[in-house]
Amino acid sequence: MLVRWPVPIVLSRGAFVPLGVFALIFVAFSGGSKPSVLAAAALLGGVGGVVSLIVHELGHVSVAKRLSGVRPEKVSVMCLGAAAHLEGSYRNGREQARMALGGPEASFAFALALSLPVFFPAPAGLEVAALALALLNVAIGVLSLLPVHPLDGHKVVVGLVWWAVGSEERARRIIKRVGTGLLAVDLSFAVLLLAERPALGATVIAVAAVAYGQKRFIRAPRTA
Repeated sequence: MLVRWPVPIVLSRGAFVPLGVFALIFVAFSGGSKPSVLAAAALLGGVGGVVSLIVHELGHVSVAKRLSGVRPEKVSVMCLGAAAHLEGSYRNGREQARMALGGPEASFAFALALSLPVFFPAPAGLEVAALALALLNVAIGVLSLLPVHPLDGHKVVVGLVWWAVGSEERARRIIKRVGTGLLAVDLSFAVLLLAERPALGATVIAVAAVAYGQKRFIRAPRTA
């Protein structure tokens, strides 16, 4: 266990996987060859990446604490990223959409906070490190909003449709009909990006895979 506030944050043995993935990504984009530079990039990417995932999940926790029917239990860091474990059920689609947006909002807010050194006098190394982590959090926030199950974007769409039609079951049927087409578009974009910009494409796919994998492990609230 890492900390207990605002909920327990648990590090499993698999937490070294996302730490290593983010470390390799930052090393690949560091453009340096000196061991000290590569080590600094690996440390920044590994630790900063895991912290960024935790911040994203704490965004969901923050929203859950304001909902009467949902109770956050803990945040786990595992081999596929991080996950907020929740108990309870949503009362309506608006609550589900609000919960889903909590993570991306936290990532964007963290990115904004990290970008502040760029606008004030600061050592060049600090500016580069802060900007790199800010961009990582923007990427996490944007990718999590893709309307692909089980990412946050899919939950937002389901929640909004549920809110509009008044039934979660009906909303999921509607979303399922268009889901295949959206997935095809997302995959086509990923393949195109990988072909045109291999390093960037591989990074986007890796971050998306982490985001997708971590959401598969969330014990999402079920409506009664």
